[in-house]
Amino acid sequence: MNLEHLKTFMAAAKYESFSQAGKMLNLSQPAVSHQISQLETYYNKQLFIRANRKIRLSEAGKTLYEHGQQLLALSDKLESLLAEGDSNETIKVGCSHTIGECLISKMIQDFIKLNPDIASHQIQVTIGTSIQITDLLYASEIDLALVEGQAGRYNFISHEFYDDLLVLGVAPQLRMDPANQDPEKLEKMTWLIREPGCAMRQATLDLWKGLNIEPKSILMYNSNTLIKEGVKNGLGVAVFSKLAICPEVQSRQLIVSPFKDRARFRPFYLLRKDKQFKSSLHERGWNFIRNLDENPNASC
Repeated sequence: MNLEHLKTFMAAAKYESFSQAGKMLNLSQPAVSHQISQLETYYNKQLFIRANRKIRLSEAGKTLYEHGQQLLALSDKLESLLAEGDSNETIKVGCSHTIGECLISKMIQDFIKLNPDIASHQIQVTIGTSIQITDLLYASEIDLALVEGQAGRYNFISHEFYDDLLVLGVAPQLRMDPANQDPEKLEKMTWLIREPGCAMRQATLDLWKGLNIEPKSILMYNSNTLIKEGVKNGLGVAVFSKLAICPEVQSRQLIVSPFKDRARFRPFYLLRKDKQFKSSLHERGWNFIRNLDENPNASC
C-alpha cells in the first residue's frame, strides 16, 4: 500500500470531499479520485459510498480510516526516530601516514566548528599506507579515503584537495647545502627511501629520473619516521614532504631545500566509492573537503 494514497484517503474521509482533500494536499480532484480508486483496487473494497455528489465512508472505509490513523502515526514516529538517529551516525575516514599525522586533526577540528551538531566521536580515523587505505575503501570498511596518490587499481570517485611540496632534506652534521643539487654529488650520496608500493618511494624515483641519476648507496625503510630519524642522524639524504617535517626544520634538526630542476609537488586525493550507501554525515564530510578553497592548514 502507498502511504501517500492513504494520506489522500484520510483527507477525503475527514472533509467528506475529494475536491476539498485536493485543495489541502495540493492535488487536482481527478488525482484524488485516481488515488482513491487505486486503494479500492488494492483492497478490492469500496471505500466510499458516492451519492448526490457527496461521499461517505463505507464499512470497509471506516475500518481503513480507523487503522489508517494509527499507521500514519507510526510512520511519523518512525521518521522522527530516524531523524534523531543522525546523532549516532559515524563516518569512517582512512588516511595515509602524512595526511593522518599532519592534516586530519586540524581538518576534523574545522569540520566540527562549521557543524556544531556533530561530535568528535562520530568521526573514526584509520591511518596506513595509501595502498592499505584504498584496499579498506574498496572493501567498504571505511567511507572516505585521503591518500597520497590516486586509487591505483580501483575505480573510485576522486578529488585532488592538497598540493604537497617535496623537498630535499639533510642533517646539519653532513655539512652539505641541500640547495647545492649537483647531480654528480647527489649520485654519490646515500639515499634513504621507502619500500615498494609507497607513494614517497615513487616520488623519489621520479626525482632520480628527472635528475638523470642512479644512486649506488640506498637504504630502504618501511616508515617515514625511521627515514626522518636516519637523516637526522646523518645516514644520508631523503625526499620529504615539507609538511611532515615542520618541527625538525624549525628546530634545525634538518635542513631542507626545494628542488632546483622544478618545483615538485605530489597531490593528495579524496576518494570514495561510486556505488555505496552515503549517509548525511558522509555527504557533509565529502562536501567539506571538496569545497576547501585552498590547502587546508596543517597542524604541525
